[in-house]
Amino acid sequence: MPIRGRCILSRMTIDALIMLAGAFVLIEPQLGFPNSWDGVLLFIAGVVIVALGIAVRRRGLREASRPQEAAERV
Repeated sequence: MPIRGRCILSRMTIDALIMLAGAFVLIEPQLGFPNSWDGVLLFIAGVVIVALGIAVRRRGLREASRPQEAAERV
């Protein structure tokens, strides 16, 4: 199997990334990072989850508006 220059994250869907970020938030306290790192890592994970949630919402709104646009053209 040839190695390609793509990262595994580039092939994941947004939904899978949300689940991965949620799993990270779930196990992060058990990983043993110092308390100062915990806050930073959880903050970054929270920002990622919010950004992915916004992307999912925009995708849903865009897909919902497509049938209406097609009906208006007819």
